[in-house]
Amino acid sequence: MATNTDATLVMGDGYNENCRPQLAAVDSTIPYIREAINALNIQPSSSPFIIADFGSAHGRNSMHVMKMIMQCVKEANKVEDEKQFLVVHNDIPTNDWTALFNFLNEDNSCYSVANGRSFYESCLPPNSLSIGYSSTSLHWLSRKPCNISNHCASLFAQGNELKAFQEQAHLDWTHFLEHRSRELISGGILILLIPCIDDQGSNGFDIVREFLYKCAQSLLTPQELLDYTFPIHARSYSECIDDQLFARCSLELIKSDFGSVKMPFIKQWQNEQMTSDEFARSMTLYVRSWSESTLEQALLINNRSKQDIEQILNQFWSLYNHDARKQVDQLLDICMNFTYLILKKK
Repeated sequence: MATNTDATLVMGDGYNENCRPQLAAVDSTIPYIREAINALNIQPSSSPFIIADFGSAHGRNSMHVMKMIMQCVKEANKVEDEKQFLVVHNDIPTNDWTALFNFLNEDNSCYSVANGRSFYESCLPPNSLSIGYSSTSLHWLSRKPCNISNHCASLFAQGNELKAFQEQAHLDWTHFLEHRSRELISGGILILLIPCIDDQGSNGFDIVREFLYKCAQSLLTPQELLDYTFPIHARSYSECIDDQLFARCSLELIKSDFGSVKMPFIKQWQNEQMTSDEFARSMTLYVRSWSESTLEQALLINNRSKQDIEQILNQFWSLYNHDARKQVDQLLDICMNFTYLILKKK
């Protein structure tokens, strides 16, 4: 059944404290950042040098990578010494902007502004952006095209339901590149890290979503279970590399790669820096930080009371942690699969 539910979901409380896997993914882009900046070729201007992070969440990882990009730009002598940077932190209107502002207030190393719009829309004036960046965000869709009848994730969808998610993902990818192309200065660059699936159709941590659906089956009504569908779709590498779309958007493909990043908790456990219980708890907190809003939304639209929702959420994450503790060995094999892209505005 089609749904009008937009993907205006927020990251859970404590996202900044539990986003180390996303930070590991950000750090994996460092070589691509350096290569992209070497390809940067914009004309001198009196305007500020604008860098934007599309999908900034609560700010910790966003500020980390923005500072890294600014440093690389300076080291590559791509700007005059006195040049001012302006950093744009973009996310949807329902993002926890207070958390982001609180974090940014601790760091006055550059000028920063917030942009509360979907990155599938126009976010900046034409010909204003020098460097655009996005990491672990572009799998979130602008809307949920339908509910999934056999799971909570499109990774396991079949038939017309899978097709609906694929079509929505293609439409969103098209809109994202069209808008970024208009915003980029000629010679400006995009650096993108896009969650994706491998040749076997795995995103690297399928079991994480299996645990989510198993817990949901234990606690939700049939309608709530149907509504518990993530507005997420992991594209394939080939779906990300669309030469016709790049050409239409006047974007030159500088580099593309497929790669995987291990969860940082795994190395800690293997090095005996945390117990199995601590590992399971860390995984649970990480998953809760980005996924709870979808569960809460499914309960809200089915008229659950505030008290019911609070109780179900607590039960849900207790169950999830229990399953993670019981199956630590399976979690040790997980990773995050990504497409790495560098695009340059012609």
